[in-house]
Amino acid sequence: MKKIYIIVLALLTVGTILAQEDTTKAKDLEGVVVTGQYKPQSVKNSVYQVRTISKERIQQQGAAKLQDVLSNELNIRFSQDPATGGSDITMMGLGGQNVKILLDGVPLVGRQGATNEININQVDINSIERIEIVEGPMSVVYGADALAGVINIITKKAGASKFSVTARVHEETIGKEYSWEQGIHNQYVGLAWKHKKWEIGGGFGHNYFGGWKDTATDRELVWHNKDQLLANGFVGYNTGKFNLRYRFDGLDEVIYNPGNFLIDYPQAGDKLAFDQEYLSRRVMQQLQGSYVINNDLLFQAQASYTDYSRQVYSTNVSQTTKQVTLAAAKDQSLDKIKGFNFRATTFYKLSSLISFQPGVDINLESGEGQRLKEGNNEVNDYAFFLTSEITPSTKVSIRPGIRVIRNSVYDAPPLIPSINTKFVLANNLDFRLSYARGFRSPSLRELYFNFFDANHQIVGNPDLKAETSHSFNGSLTWKKASVNEIVYSTTLGGFYNNVKNLIDYAIDANDPNIFILTNVSNSKTAGASLATAIKHKQWNFSLGTAYTGFYNAYSEDDTELPQLQWSAELNSTISYRFSKLGLDANLFYKFTGKRPYYALNSTTQEVLLTEQEGYHMADFTVNKKLFNLFSLNAGIRNLFDVDRINSSYANGSTHNSGSGVRSIANGRSFFAGLVFNWDKK
Repeated sequence: MKKIYIIVLALLTVGTILAQEDTTKAKDLEGVVVTGQYKPQSVKNSVYQVRTISKERIQQQGAAKLQDVLSNELNIRFSQDPATGGSDITMMGLGGQNVKILLDGVPLVGRQGATNEININQVDINSIERIEIVEGPMSVVYGADALAGVINIITKKAGASKFSVTARVHEETIGKEYSWEQGIHNQYVGLAWKHKKWEIGGGFGHNYFGGWKDTATDRELVWHNKDQLLANGFVGYNTGKFNLRYRFDGLDEVIYNPGNFLIDYPQAGDKLAFDQEYLSRRVMQQLQGSYVINNDLLFQAQASYTDYSRQVYSTNVSQTTKQVTLAAAKDQSLDKIKGFNFRATTFYKLSSLISFQPGVDINLESGEGQRLKEGNNEVNDYAFFLTSEITPSTKVSIRPGIRVIRNSVYDAPPLIPSINTKFVLANNLDFRLSYARGFRSPSLRELYFNFFDANHQIVGNPDLKAETSHSFNGSLTWKKASVNEIVYSTTLGGFYNNVKNLIDYAIDANDPNIFILTNVSNSKTAGASLATAIKHKQWNFSLGTAYTGFYNAYSEDDTELPQLQWSAELNSTISYRFSKLGLDANLFYKFTGKRPYYALNSTTQEVLLTEQEGYHMADFTVNKKLFNLFSLNAGIRNLFDVDRINSSYANGSTHNSGSGVRSIANGRSFFAGLVFNWDKK
């Protein structure tokens, strides 16, 4: 029987962010977006489904890392890997390897860990101006890794001030643990200077996470210690018609994993502990420029080069003498990844009816190291794309597009097509519908990287096939501003993804303890959501719900099993500003529903229906303006004291199964921070 999925998705949970001052008119809830656009434009006019998160929202939440903010969004989920310090993202039901992470429109290089994902917590939260989330495949415009969508992190610029100084101190407990060596201790300082056509600036941050011991014994930590140094700098020149900008971002991260004294040592009464440090370093340089000939002709180009390395440094520690010695060579590794991106586009408006954007997109990635296979470890991707916007009337926008790809490892489809449409059904009612073909070649890590540690045994596979997909998105948005200063926005939407040759983990036939990356199945995901945002004077309120279907690969062999296993989400934000006190109070809430799934019991070889528990997460924050220059923020994170959730997934078929417990957070914590802002106009 043919199964039809009628889907209506999407949520543009438009910002529930408090204004700095009370206003006499209701303000629009939308901002200007640039991701995937020909020119900067409002969310309402974009043919894509775009959500924006502002720097005010980030500050209101007292975020210590980027995950604190994104985890509150619908259709975005995270799973933690305490062993490697990574955070694995799922968006629109697809894994993080299908989510394109951009920094000012430039792809981030440095996928790591067992799940081949960009660790978003390696981006400095203090340097972010806003975040733009585009739901649905963007393979025509942004290429591989964009089947689920794009998260574009827009960094701060000099702004209108001649000179500005920003500083922040953030202190937070880790569950009930806090001391100078425990807890979260973050510091940041940023400077920006602007003179006529020139601007220059930069920032430096230090983030320290003391690890979480909880129920661990001896020296062991449940969550490992993490120490980050982050730096950025930029210089720009802008005449109005001509704009040129250079930026660099640097990361130095050390994750410390101390072991217990378990290894017997020849010396009488002595034992050894096995310690590891994971050292990540990234230097990303980017150059962007644009030239405006006139309102109908614009040229843009960007280039970036990233040098990324990940080292595993292993030592043995004597319990008696405390002497530290280097562990065996097999326990050491150093891997280096280099990435280059060049992208150039031209915008040409032929008439009021039609405009074009041709472009080229080049991505080169190579790597070397002990954990990479010997030989030619590189994947190069060359693409030409062309999109057009057709506007037969002010109420209809149609944007077709194609992408032609030449990949150094894989034969891509002859054409990757897409079409995005927007219809204004009434003054306050917009309808969007889109289709896109997706293509993702396996990454360098998926092809050539072997990852072995105490928690993972994963082998890369140079014989992987490329992923392709068909994706459909739709949304219906109603928005109205009333005369009594109330702004309403409601969005109903849905999505459907059909991915062929999905890359996932499978048990090695020769060794059941090793997992190999393989094309396990032809996957499907689907979902629907409904969201409402209301703004009235000092009040901001949003409420959203989503229902996502995750694919059950075992349904291919047993047609009596359902293809999709469904899981619900609910999120809400409530904010109120006390204008006379210069104070606002905010509650951020998200419920992630239970997730049923089928798993293989490796002992009995039975396929069993199992279930991962649902959980509630909430943050309560208060922000107070002090003396015009300072802002104090404080609050409680993880009000419901969630740390782990139970899962009946035992002896299953993925790399992190077996314990029956999944780490989510480190319990209820308390934080306080002070922000300093000084501007000279």
